[in-house]
Amino acid sequence: MSKVKLIFGTCNTVPSGETELLFEDAYQKAFKPFLTAIYNHPEIRSTLFYSGPLLEWLEKRHPEFHTVLAELMSRKNIEILGGGYWEPMLPLVPAPDRVGQIEVMTTYLRKKFGKRSRGSWITSQVWEAHLASSLRASGMDYVFLTERAFPAVPGFRPESPVIAEDQGKTVIIFPVMDSLADRFLKVPPEHILDSLRTLEPSEDREVVVSLILNGQTLGGDGTHTVCYEEKWLERFFKAVHNARDWLECVHPGRYIRNASFSRDKMYIPGPTYDSLMRWSRSDHQNVSGLRAMSKPGSTEIANSSRPQAFYREFLTKYRESSLLYAKMMHIEVLTNQLRGDKYRKRNAKEELWRGQEHYAYWHGPTGGIYNSRLRHAAYSALIEAEKATRERGIFKAALTSVDFDMDGDKEFLYNGLNFNAYVHAVGGALFELDYLPVTRNYLATFSRYPEDYHPPATREQGYDSYPRHAFLDHILHPEDGPESFERSSYRQRSPFPGKRYEPLEVVRDQPRVTLSCRGPVNGGGEALEIHKTYRFRRSTLEVDYTLTNLTPRTLSFPWGTEINLALSDDPGFRAVFLNTEEPGPVEAVERGQDGNVESWTILDSERDVMMLFQLSESAELWRFPVFADYRVGRELRRNYQSSFFMPRWQVELSPMETHFYRITLRIGRYKNR
Repeated sequence: MSKVKLIFGTCNTVPSGETELLFEDAYQKAFKPFLTAIYNHPEIRSTLFYSGPLLEWLEKRHPEFHTVLAELMSRKNIEILGGGYWEPMLPLVPAPDRVGQIEVMTTYLRKKFGKRSRGSWITSQVWEAHLASSLRASGMDYVFLTERAFPAVPGFRPESPVIAEDQGKTVIIFPVMDSLADRFLKVPPEHILDSLRTLEPSEDREVVVSLILNGQTLGGDGTHTVCYEEKWLERFFKAVHNARDWLECVHPGRYIRNASFSRDKMYIPGPTYDSLMRWSRSDHQNVSGLRAMSKPGSTEIANSSRPQAFYREFLTKYRESSLLYAKMMHIEVLTNQLRGDKYRKRNAKEELWRGQEHYAYWHGPTGGIYNSRLRHAAYSALIEAEKATRERGIFKAALTSVDFDMDGDKEFLYNGLNFNAYVHAVGGALFELDYLPVTRNYLATFSRYPEDYHPPATREQGYDSYPRHAFLDHILHPEDGPESFERSSYRQRSPFPGKRYEPLEVVRDQPRVTLSCRGPVNGGGEALEIHKTYRFRRSTLEVDYTLTNLTPRTLSFPWGTEINLALSDDPGFRAVFLNTEEPGPVEAVERGQDGNVESWTILDSERDVMMLFQLSESAELWRFPVFADYRVGRELRRNYQSSFFMPRWQVELSPMETHFYRITLRIGRYKNR
């Protein structure tokens, strides 16, 4: 009788935007000791996946790791899987990019280790049926996919490979038995073998069990002691070897070449990864594509009785995710338009692919889009790709109108020589500000969203009813103060950020765009008209406001415009100076409220960037850092996301009276004299 076949291995990744310390920690605690264990047990045939950024880091920091991998491959102890080099969520990127990323990985593995991979790991285990044709076009014969992704249909067995088909192209899918893999290190290794023993093959029934574990769960995340010091993994390997009379450790590629069983064809609709579905679920309506919550002040948590979400809903739940995705698709168009210069196009494509790394696009087990390092790393790569599409000496600054975020309405995109600035009609807000010399989007901020794991203390702080962009206009309550700002209660009452500003004038050759909106003051009708004009210069952005009282009565109200900027995560690298055009010896406190402010200067000393805001009339300036709570594993973290600034004026307008304000932003490199 045939033996039970075991495909055992690990998937090893670290987000490329993470710190050197995190890479080194994962290497020392998990990746290195696991490979050492594999080296010392040649009877164990292992199947391994390493992401492209991790392979690059290993080659640079620990070249001996590559040497051992090459030796193990030559000894046929391991098989290395391919996949998307920069770990894109494959269904979310265009088909040519899927193929391109997989081919980059295939080429890298062939050059470094002398063998071409025929199998692929599926990033984050997110599957859609159309991937089969792209994978086959990339030269992949088989893939691994969690058993939880398979529909609950009669006859499905996680110990039996199936065939996936799309457009006449087929690949073999090995279901990963995560229900068994989840028991690793939690039960004695002999119990794992007992479970495998219950699966009996027959002459017409193959049994192939795939156990591909997250590499960091074998040594990292606090498991190093049980895994290596208490020798759990050593005992597991010995148990597998002692069971060789009924259990055979195999590589998937060799198994496929030698197997003679026919396989069922199955169409798998998509992922059913519980955490991904929960993170994707949106219980908050989006108003004009900008508001993220269902109603002012709502802290309601997801109703578990709702139908299961489609994982792409994270693009609607997290507005910032949608904008990052829109940026990626926008750069995709720009790179595809490149003609003639193959080197420049290849460089642009590689930066685009780097910016497709999936971690920053959704919540994810590592914090994902909540992790500002990952968010900024993705934007930096996409901005580099955009810069590569610009032909030096030929490119000219331009103002265009396109449906950037795919919400059915056009946005206004200024693409300049020094900076990009994107304006949305909803709220008349500036939602992207790319300073090109340092490839930094200073509006890659993040809002405070309700999550089902948030404790009461987090919920009491309040959530944001719209994203933290710049030049969001507010009619304030006289009693609003810094405390209401930090708790976001003022944001629930203010009408203008959720209103659509109508374009009045778009002048492309100057360039400038003027928007208009009417709204209530003190609860009364369409009382106030705001005209807002954005003017773009080489290193300067001017925002002009004209406020008009449309009523037959005098209006008196506090008015301000909210500006959120994603500065350095390290408070030691972000500084604010009041009423000076240069950083001076006296730094303002990060959380404060000052009167008679005519200008303020922000210094991002991590990148040597200075931003100077000048006001046409002195104002009261409110400011504070914005933090968001999110979970990594079981740990609740609170990380910096942005810095809030609001100049505030007391406005009094007679009937039909008009008042003018101007805010000027100059951005440039800072040279410490």
